[in-house]
Amino acid sequence: MRNQFKSKAFVVIACVLGSMTATAQDDEEAASVQVGKDGSVRVKAPGATIETRGGSARVRTGGGVDIEADGATAHDDDREESDTRSRGGDSLELVDSGSTVTHDCGDGGKVEIVGSSNKVVLTGTCEFIEVTGSNNTVTAHTVRRIETTGSVNSVTWKHGPEKGKKPRISNTGSKNRIAQAR
Repeated sequence: MRNQFKSKAFVVIACVLGSMTATAQDDEEAASVQVGKDGSVRVKAPGATIETRGGSARVRTGGGVDIEADGATAHDDDREESDTRSRGGDSLELVDSGSTVTHDCGDGGKVEIVGSSNKVVLTGTCEFIEVTGSNNTVTAHTVRRIETTGSVNSVTWKHGPEKGKKPRISNTGSKNRIAQAR
């Protein structure tokens, strides 16, 4: 396929705006990405379809291969607030909206937050925090690098990588607030 989506920005915009469909058209090929308001994603390309919904994924190919995988976590769209705690030292990839998460980065975990209205508390030393989406609130104890590409996100950090040093910060989004905790 000649037309490829080269960044996560398209998917992030789709998540922020709600249900959305986009199509990349070529003379002989067509591809589409659909993001539902419930967070489901369907990617369709010539000869293959990938669907995710509620922690499950399904891959179907034109060659007769059909693979399904169920995630290890349950997702309740009706919840008002949840508190998820993850193991220390791991990296965290949070693709959700309206979640409350506490995560221990240990000594160098990486964190990626995609979605909206998440509340994330990070302990330990995070190597890298990337926030896309909108209206996320992130509090980190120690962090080496912060990158925000979404909008109206708040990232507060207590310590940089070394005493007296600030983390490296990249804020290419809009109306994001990145500040040291007082």
